[in-house]
Amino acid sequence: MMKNKMSHTKYIVLILFISVFVLMGGSVFTQDISGQKSHQPETLPLVPMMQQLMDDIQQVDRGIYTENFAMIEEGAGNISDHPTMTSEDKKLVKKTLDKEMKQFLEFDMVVHHHADSMRMAAIEENMQKVLKHYRITQQGCVDCHSNYRKPISTARLEQ
Repeated sequence: MMKNKMSHTKYIVLILFISVFVLMGGSVFTQDISGQKSHQPETLPLVPMMQQLMDDIQQVDRGIYTENFAMIEEGAGNISDHPTMTSEDKKLVKKTLDKEMKQFLEFDMVVHHHADSMRMAAIEENMQKVLKHYRITQQGCVDCHSNYRKPISTARLEQ
């Protein structure tokens, strides 16, 4: 039991480190368990990235309803390891959100962390854990959108 807790803690620390690195502008390809490079591009403009995330969460939905853990694992992994915004979009978001940038990043970290936990639960074929992390991931997306979609969309139109 102690070994599992230590392993889980190390994994969370690793995920947080990667998330912070990516959010700070680092660009790396992630690798899956088999050692293959991720299919995700390093950067993507904000709108196509959000559209891809919507497709990924819909894939998780389909996986939940059909109890297809491989589908859940893939969709959740894509959410967790989604590309970073282009530098132009990062500048726009930082300028638009200014003092709210810290909260924006916190929402993003919650989504990354729980999407990865959902992925791990899918690997374990534990639907209760999948659903727990799915709800938190989904709420993080909704929180971010309800707070920031309109101001960022307006700022994009004003460019």
